[in-house]
Amino acid sequence: MMETEQIIEKYKEFQDANNGFEELMIFSEKGDLLFSLDPNYITEIEAKSLMEAWLTKQSAVVIGEVRYPILSHEILQFAARNVKGQGALVGTKTKKDNYVVAHLNAISRFPPTIAAINLNRWAWNLL
Repeated sequence: MMETEQIIEKYKEFQDANNGFEELMIFSEKGDLLFSLDPNYITEIEAKSLMEAWLTKQSAVVIGEVRYPILSHEILQFAARNVKGQGALVGTKTKKDNYVVAHLNAISRFPPTIAAINLNRWAWNLL
């Protein structure tokens, strides 16, 4: 995986082109947190819970006391949206078998499933 500074720089470029993307996290399949723009955004327990919910097709995941019902469990297109207007989580698996998840703010112009595709196109070869 690339260096932290490079990830931050590349993600900033992605954010500039894709309004609404906020927090970025990278996980192993087991839920180990490999990278987070904000180390306080997600706990280790929440990270493992997120990956378990994604891979075992659970109905929802909770991050920071915010519940996100899951809309898509696909490996290349994870999408979960908070119904109370607190944004969405979108994710994808990369070519290097990392899992990338981003928080999408509530006013993003992208529906979560489309945002997951955009994230995949950006992250597939990069991370």
